[in-house]
Amino acid sequence: METYLENHTKTNALTKAAIVTGLYIALTLLLAPISYGMIQIRFSEMFNHLIRYNKRYLWAVTLGVFIANAYSFGAVDMIVGSLVTLVFLSLSLKITKSIEDIRKKQLITSLLMSVSMFIIALELKILNLDNHSFWLIFLTMALGELLSMLFGGIIIRLIASKIDLNK
Repeated sequence: METYLENHTKTNALTKAAIVTGLYIALTLLLAPISYGMIQIRFSEMFNHLIRYNKRYLWAVTLGVFIANAYSFGAVDMIVGSLVTLVFLSLSLKITKSIEDIRKKQLITSLLMSVSMFIIALELKILNLDNHSFWLIFLTMALGELLSMLFGGIIIRLIASKIDLNK
């Protein structure tokens, strides 16, 4: 039987994850004209950096991507996008495990997530959702991801300096 404290702790953690999921979706939809398509700067991707503070945010961001992608190309994008997020963020956690410097961890995560756009660009080409060349789609998406991740990394570090994101 769970104690009050254990139940409160689980509820608190679930609430924090739900807030991040909601923020990811809201920011993506608020900035929808630049959040979807070949040329995209999805500022909500900054929440990827929260995995540095607590692994629960891996699932929160993945769920946010899943739901936000329902508003783009539907079921395929929901599955592909969220799986790419889950795999590449998990890979980032594994690669940066022994690195102490948060900026280096964020840079590696930013680069990995930019590389992950290869799969998203491939998805757009396979589904014939964009008539530009694959490499142009990949380049624009990777650059947009890199910009949003680098900018977002600064914002997340500023937030972390005021709020303990580890709890």
